[in-house]
Formats: sequence, C-alpha cells, structure tokens
Amino acid sequence: MQYVTLAKVKEVLPGQTKAVQVGQCTILLVNDQGEFYALQSLCGHQNLPLVGGKVWRGMLDCPWHHFQYDVRTGENLYPKQVYPLNALPNLRQQIKPLCTYPVRVVNEKVQVGIPESCKPE
Repeated sequence: MQYVTLAKVKEVLPGQTKAVQVGQCTILLVNDQGEFYALQSLCGHQNLPLVGGKVWRGMLDCPWHHFQYDVRTGENLYPKQVYPLNALPNLRQQIKPLCTYPVRVVNEKVQVGIPESCKPE
C-alpha cells in the first residue's frame, strides 16, 4: 500500500465529499467535522455515486435513495438497522459495507493509502 495525496485540506470542507480517480478506483473523500475518511465512491444499493451526499455526525447519506453509511467503518446503517433482512434477501445484497481506506493529513494535504488493486495496469 502506498499513500497518495488526493486533495488539500481546504478543498474538502466539513460536511462535504470529493471523488478522486486513482488508477482503476474512484475514492470518495469525506470531511466529517474536520476528520477525513476515504470510502469507495459508489453506493451498494444501485452503484450510484455517493459524491454530494450529506455528511453529519459520522454518517454519509446517499444523495440518490438515502442509504446511510458509517464514514469510519463503511457499514450500512440504513436500511440495515430498520428492515428485517431475513425477509428481504435482495436488500441484504445491497447493504454490503463500503470499502474504506486509511487516511492521514500531512502538511495540509489529505493522503490515502491506496491498495495495489487500484493501481493502473
């Protein structure tokens, strides 16, 4: 894994997201109250972009259908915690956790640990 600078701190204000293409992956940077997180950029529901989703109190809300994710772990919070998944097998497939990536801030730059699988071929 190699850390790559994806943005300057001032480019992603608190409550905002920014999608950045890195090789074969699109990484979503999330600023939640000054803390940065990096997630896969597509929602597990219908593979639509999460960029522009609302961020508050550790959650990211998908701008399309309001699936919600914990920005620290990528775990689905809604609808997973509301609906009976045993009765809805299709929903179970759509609530897989988002991939997360390690983040560090160095000299006002947001760096993300990029796995080998994201590097260009």
